[in-house]
Amino acid sequence: MSTKIVQLMARDDDSDIGLVKGEPFYVVTSADAVVGLDKFIAKQTVTYQPATETVDGLMTAADKKKLNKIKTEPLEGLKFKSPDGSIFVLSVDNDGKPLLTKEGI
Repeated sequence: MSTKIVQLMARDDDSDIGLVKGEPFYVVTSADAVVGLDKFIAKQTVTYQPATETVDGLMTAADKKKLNKIKTEPLEGLKFKSPDGSIFVLSVDNDGKPLLTKEGI
């Protein structure tokens, strides 16, 4: 299917729209003026359902699961791994002083 473009030519000078006699121009229209275009576009449009931890949507289920693990409330501690593989937790006491403790102790 080829697309046909209609080019018109100004009959006379028209200062209101900025055309001079013989100047080519194209008709400007909107999508709702084209019969059936809305149905054609709807067939081409990809829609996504919300992602869950088990079903892909706009993102994969695996990414949704990771996203759900992000904590937004204040954290009780941050975990760090030392070069030897030991895990340390940085937290604060009730006075706001930092505490660094080895996990499991």
